[in-house]
Amino acid sequence: MTGRLTLPPQDMRSLLDVQRELRRIGVNINQIARALNTAVLEGRVLDLEIAELAAFRREVRAHLAGVRDGMAGQLAYWDLDA
Repeated sequence: MTGRLTLPPQDMRSLLDVQRELRRIGVNINQIARALNTAVLEGRVLDLEIAELAAFRREVRAHLAGVRDGMAGQLAYWDLDA
């Protein structure tokens, strides 16, 4: 026994899958933002779309940070060496 919490393989895979999907969403948001920035569209509509993408990107990052923080909290709670 290592003295640390060991997650069952299925739970660890699920956690990694969630993180992977959130990162993929973030990559897609960045690609969309780049495309909008290089588009020939101008005006308020483009500004609103870029602002919405920025808000969505912040939300995805917050969810990813929440997953990481939750996992770190669980591991710290069960750390027998602390």
